Amino acid sequence: MKKLLAEILACLTLAACAVQPATHADLPAKVNATAPAGWSVDVPKQDADPTAWWNQFNDPAMHELVASVLNDNLDVQAAVERVKQAQALTTQRRAALLPQLDLGAGGSYTRQNTPPPLGYVKQAGIGLNLSWTPDVFGGERLELLASQAQLVGREHAADQIRLALAANTAGAYIDLRWAQAELKILQDNREIRERALKLTQRRLQYGLSTQLDVARAQNQLSDLLSRIPRTQATIQHQLSLIAVYSGRTPESVDRLMLANAGPAPVIPVPANGAPNMLPSDALLRRPDVLVAYATVQQRAAEVGVARAERYPKFSLRLSDGLLASSYLGLPTLTDNLFSAALNATSPIFNAGRITAEIEQNESRMRESELRLHQTMLEALKDVEDTRSDLVSTTESTARLTDALAASGQSLTLSSQLYKGGAASFLDVLDAQQSYLRDADALNQSKREHALAAVALYRSLGGGWSVTGDDGVIETANAKTETTK
Repeated sequence: MKKLLAEILACLTLAACAVQPATHADLPAKVNATAPAGWSVDVPKQDADPTAWWNQFNDPAMHELVASVLNDNLDVQAAVERVKQAQALTTQRRAALLPQLDLGAGGSYTRQNTPPPLGYVKQAGIGLNLSWTPDVFGGERLELLASQAQLVGREHAADQIRLALAANTAGAYIDLRWAQAELKILQDNREIRERALKLTQRRLQYGLSTQLDVARAQNQLSDLLSRIPRTQATIQHQLSLIAVYSGRTPESVDRLMLANAGPAPVIPVPANGAPNMLPSDALLRRPDVLVAYATVQQRAAEVGVARAERYPKFSLRLSDGLLASSYLGLPTLTDNLFSAALNATSPIFNAGRITAEIEQNESRMRESELRLHQTMLEALKDVEDTRSDLVSTTESTARLTDALAASGQSLTLSSQLYKGGAASFLDVLDAQQSYLRDADALNQSKREHALAAVALYRSLGGGWSVTGDDGVIETANAKTETTK
């Protein structure tokens, strides 16, 4: 027994030679080496909380909608389940580092082909079984590190789904308000063109106009009316899309808040500035970058797992218990049963399988590092593009607001001059077309401005962080201390 314990202690002392994960740069170092010192596009800075960025639009309906979707969406719930699966796997990997203790019990009653009184035998026993696979060279511990990195990646992937869902929901809400505002523009212009048609018809009765003016007015009105059904269909499509985001069927979504836009539908107006954030800070906030880095950590641990296959593996089994036997006509006999076994296996020949597995995992780790670098480059491009879009749409909206005011004044003056006979109906038609065109353009510019703000907050990471810095996988040595 003493010799066995000495052998066990000798195996444990070999843990100092445990295999480590493959080395790689940490995320802050990678970010600092990739991110520029500042943004190339200047945007006015604002103090905004990007965690709940949809509040910056000052639209209670939008805020309530996004919050509801984040709670009820089925993709988010599925992502949460994937996180739970990764947590369960981590628990299994951690349990593999510790001994397993089992209780066994049994009884039997047998009849043997021997003359009495030895023909009947009763036996009963109970005992404890201890089994343990000492992680001498760190293979099991590295599998735990890989599962922990996978868990962190799943958590950040869930954050990524939440961020995309919030942005998509906000975008669908903006498109809904845009379509409702477009319908209101068409309805207002329908009234304008109906009045123009009636005016030409009355002037025709008095010989002050021609049938050509009436036909032109009717053509303008018919063209406008043909756009209304398409706009109404767009509204219906956006309501159905929002219903799916909410985890409901299109028929069951509560549309009282959304379908009734009021007398004057308004597209949510975002702030003209952007949160004050450095490129490096934006990369550290983005869930896709964090997911890519968690994959690098997982691949690094898997390289260590493959390297550990080169070294011996040990297993220990201990059992102790009591066995009671009774023969008919004889007193009960009891025995104390104890056994101990220590096994070791070591690879000798495997035709290069272990070396190939190591090379495969090293290649997968290098691939994950390249993917991380590519993800950071694409993230920086997203932020730069959305900052540029926010600036351009802000300027366009201001210019189109002035243009709509001028075309409205032109429409009023041309109508008055036509009534007085000082202008032709072509002037009125041209003013009507300009007014509708500028109204459509301004409505579209407001939509693009709001969507640019949504895209900017999405590109900045949206503030999602379930795991935070505590979720980053620690070094192998630190994890070893926590598992002892």
